[in-house]
Amino acid sequence: MKKLRWSRAAGIALTALLASACSVPGAGGPAASSGIQGPRITDRVTPEDVAELGDTTLRVLADAGEENTLKELVPLYEKKYPNVEVEVVTKGFDDLMKTVVNSMSGSDAPDLAQGNQGYGTDGPLVEAGLLRPLDDVMRTYGWENTFTDGALKQYRWSQDGSLFGSGSLYGISPATEFVGVFYNTRTLDKLGIEPPETYEEFTRALDKAKDAGTQPLMLGNAEKYPASQVIGLVQAQNVPSRDVRSWISGVPGATIADQGTEDAAKTVQDWAADGYFGQGYDGISSDDAVAKFSRGQGAFLVAGSWNAPALQESMKGQVGFTLPARADGTRASVGSLGLGWHISAKTKKTKAAVAFLDLLMSKEFAQTLADVGRTPVTGGTGIEAASPVVEQVNDIGLKLLADDGQNFYLDWASTTMYDTVGATTQDLLSGRVTPAGFTRGLQKDWQSFADKQRAAAEAGAEDAS
Repeated sequence: MKKLRWSRAAGIALTALLASACSVPGAGGPAASSGIQGPRITDRVTPEDVAELGDTTLRVLADAGEENTLKELVPLYEKKYPNVEVEVVTKGFDDLMKTVVNSMSGSDAPDLAQGNQGYGTDGPLVEAGLLRPLDDVMRTYGWENTFTDGALKQYRWSQDGSLFGSGSLYGISPATEFVGVFYNTRTLDKLGIEPPETYEEFTRALDKAKDAGTQPLMLGNAEKYPASQVIGLVQAQNVPSRDVRSWISGVPGATIADQGTEDAAKTVQDWAADGYFGQGYDGISSDDAVAKFSRGQGAFLVAGSWNAPALQESMKGQVGFTLPARADGTRASVGSLGLGWHISAKTKKTKAAVAFLDLLMSKEFAQTLADVGRTPVTGGTGIEAASPVVEQVNDIGLKLLADDGQNFYLDWASTTMYDTVGATTQDLLSGRVTPAGFTRGLQKDWQSFADKQRAAAEAGAEDAS
């Protein structure tokens, strides 16, 4: 049996960003697949096609959070394509985001790599011509039948990387993840609180927990982004998903300085002032917050669905998961499909790379994804969850996609928005900025980025003429 070559780079795996149903008003279908290097994929790749490459190595760069998935996938791939040895390098999320553009631009670029949706990472990769468009692969493998057009738009870009949400497809993922509400079943039983199904029930439950002397919400905001996800959860109750995603995608005239977002910021600011998050949350890391919640601190935890397997184990099943429904019964929240898988524009092993994506995206592999705690969207019905709370996550995740309710992550909106959202959210919760000041701060960053993009586009047009 061939030995798997595996290397892990230094870094901390933070799967907290990500991932669906990006929508740009008026955006059309796939653009022409310009920029494709190597063979176009018009038929499914076979082992015989890959064998024509001879003995070769397929180099893969991925987020460290994908290790469990890849340890299952790679042996299956190497068995099906015995002439290929897969070399995997993983990096913690922050490290990957800082280095992936340089890695893909180097002379020894990996054949496949994960990026991150939005202007911060995928935009520069597309702009630099480092990614192969996947429109031909999408059509050949029928991905447009698996995902809604809205979901696929989060991987679509104009060829110059200036417009997010329309154009050619540059990435894909078989999994979905989103922010929801974990609850301690033992604590809720003691307080006589039923797991909330609607947002109104959720807010009443928080009030009841506070009145009983129990900390309503566990929060660790040392990395600055977790509190913004709480705001995003509340924002999703007030603002149409289409409007949120239009702003993130950079649609001209879009704004986050709207009444719904301001109201959401006011709600979360009030929760902080009234002690709903406890004390010292800005000094608690997100991982420590999850650990504290698992030990009984806080009735609820607003966090990413990816925490479900660890919480199931640490809380010995005394945990549940919900996503409060809006007044019309639909659900919306911060979330997306997983970090996009990209094929390098430089690869000489296109068919081997496409075969890798085919296996990753296959219905047959979906159960394996579920077994390692992911929420697959490629397997259809009949997928068995690894635990009751993961089953809740998976059921809600599919409903969220059906409701077109994944709002993306606010930091996708510009190359500097991650820092802006984090700092402005801390100021909001501490009372140093008003809810209106919070929304204006985010809009100012967005507008500055939009102005720079427009200036660059005008300069490019002048050079072309």
